[in-house]
Amino acid sequence: MAQAHLFDARSGNKSSLDLEGPRFGTEPNEHVIHRAVVAELDNRRAYTAHTKGRSDVRGSGAKLYRQKGTGRARAGDAQSPTRYGGGTWGGPKTKPARYGKRINRKEARAAFDGALSAKAADGEVYVVDSLAFEKPSTKQAKELLGNMGVQGPVLVVLTEDDANAALSFRNLPKVTVTGPREYGVYELLRAREVVFSRAAYSKLAGNREEG
Repeated sequence: MAQAHLFDARSGNKSSLDLEGPRFGTEPNEHVIHRAVVAELDNRRAYTAHTKGRSDVRGSGAKLYRQKGTGRARAGDAQSPTRYGGGTWGGPKTKPARYGKRINRKEARAAFDGALSAKAADGEVYVVDSLAFEKPSTKQAKELLGNMGVQGPVLVVLTEDDANAALSFRNLPKVTVTGPREYGVYELLRAREVVFSRAAYSKLAGNREEG
């Protein structure tokens, strides 16, 4: 059974926490995890670059001049990519809604659970008790990670009740702060360690639809 490092932020005591359930007992499938990462990154792209093709530019579709007898090279209509003001050939286009990388829900869940299980098996999952910040303090957050022995990059998962903690961690280098439903497989793989507040861990362990 995989275990997480359990750390009490108030007393500094360290112990271990058994990680039970399919979230932490799924065999990682590299192919599915790769598909999930590609789909996540593709969905984040804006796809705003767009060039006008010959069907998008204004102008008559009539042939500019007759085929033979002028002494000039043959020419079609004014929208030709070879002419000034014509359409652009091979330029980027805005991605239509029906295209893009996709992955079904079952695969996405398997990828998320597999990545999380791999982190747990490697001893890279931490759960913090008593994570109470009376006020935002980057210094306190840095000391906390140092006492935990975390090197980073770190993914810190917090709930809405940990607002002061979120403000404290977000200014630290190599630290990414996120909510329980705001991270995916890419963030898990990008981080060396994953740190959950006790409340965030409870939400994750109790809801397999998470992620």
